[in-house]
Amino acid sequence: MIEERTEKMVLEELSNEERALLKRVLEIERAKLHLTAYEATDDLLVAVKEIIP
Repeated sequence: MIEERTEKMVLEELSNEERALLKRVLEIERAKLHLTAYEATDDLLVAVKEIIP
C-alpha cells in the first residue's frame, strides 16, 4: 500500500534552501494575485539564483 504524505510531511523534508525557495515563490505568486498582467519568470529566476548561485 502506498503511504499518503501530507503537506506537513513534505515541508518537513525540505532543506533550508528548498524552504527559502518555496517561500520566495509563494511570495511572488501572492503578489501576482494583485496584478492582472504579471510575468513572474524574471522574478522567479532571480529568486532561484539568490538561493542556488
